[in-house]
Amino acid sequence: MRLLIAFVAVWVIYNLQLRLYEKYWEYGLKVDLKFSKNIVSFGEKVELIEVIENNKPLPLPILNVKFATSRSFIFAEEENANVSDRYYRNDIFSILGYQKIERRLEFVTSARGVSRINELQISTRDLFLKHPFADIMDNQTEIIVLPKRIPLENYVGIHNQLMGDYETVRWDNPDPFVFRGIRPYQSFDTMGSINWKATAKVGDLMVNQYQPTTESEARIYLNLRPYMKSQADFLAEHAISIVSTIASEYISHGINVSFYTNGWDLDVDMAEPENTEKHNDITNDDKRTGAAITLNPHLDMGGGREHLKALDVMLARIDISKKASDMMRVLEEGFANAKDNTTHILVSTYRDDALYDFFEKRMRNTVFYWIVPEREGNVVDLRYNGMYRWDV
Repeated sequence: MRLLIAFVAVWVIYNLQLRLYEKYWEYGLKVDLKFSKNIVSFGEKVELIEVIENNKPLPLPILNVKFATSRSFIFAEEENANVSDRYYRNDIFSILGYQKIERRLEFVTSARGVSRINELQISTRDLFLKHPFADIMDNQTEIIVLPKRIPLENYVGIHNQLMGDYETVRWDNPDPFVFRGIRPYQSFDTMGSINWKATAKVGDLMVNQYQPTTESEARIYLNLRPYMKSQADFLAEHAISIVSTIASEYISHGINVSFYTNGWDLDVDMAEPENTEKHNDITNDDKRTGAAITLNPHLDMGGGREHLKALDVMLARIDISKKASDMMRVLEEGFANAKDNTTHILVSTYRDDALYDFFEKRMRNTVFYWIVPEREGNVVDLRYNGMYRWDV
């Protein structure tokens, strides 16, 4: 008789808890994945933060959280992970009622680009671990990894040639709109340049510094049409890094930079022809990051850290898997509205007679350089002065 009563009691408890879990297991449950930073440099250490909240009295003895992210992320902890086309992870938690758990997963970025986690798969079981319950939760987070910068000491010849035209540049008046920093007062400084707040804090006269204005400009063109399909992605990534490196060098010398490319932003839908025809158009801001999504990304002339950051974000967002548009149109547009003293730099692995002819004609009356990223050992026809091979 006691055995029968015990059996009935267990049966009642089991079915009661099962009904509770069927109805309430997801009630008050919040799972959020986010990156510790939204914009990071190549090779930087970052954290992926998992936050689990169970805002109800019902505990979840086992909670599986599955998600996928970029395979280029090198996690310090590889347990519960599988790497194939992406990095797949299955984390297991046990969470009580009204409990919050936070877990931080450290990783290192190893490739340029944008990675998003738009959804999570969650699953749990009842108290007796018999019946599974699962669902897919929305999760909106992304991280932008900026392009890798290339050390210039291995490319002294190219560096000296590109920067040689600016060694004797004379700057006019300081630009009052581009703040650079604060330094100690000197005898030639005006009273209007004194920063009184900084002076009071330090105890000595301190003055504001501004970026010098200059008429010098550099216009960089990135051609992502592949020369050999077998090496297209490898060389495209290096070409993007070269653009970032050159732009950084120019801007650090106070030279304004603009940018043109025939590549496409990652959010351009190539299935809609009307999108790909709007050269240099800008769509609505991306609600996730606030960054403008551009078609055939184009950046107007500018300088300073924020301008360089905007360029690097634009480069990070380029999707090299999309077929590049007509580069000749991009070049024609870039040269059409350029000032006489603009230096033009083309970064292009692709080369054909049309591109050679354009370069030869334009280099006669403008400062024009062509950098050809190529694997060491591959033949490059540097038929004109101003063409430089960049081995990768």
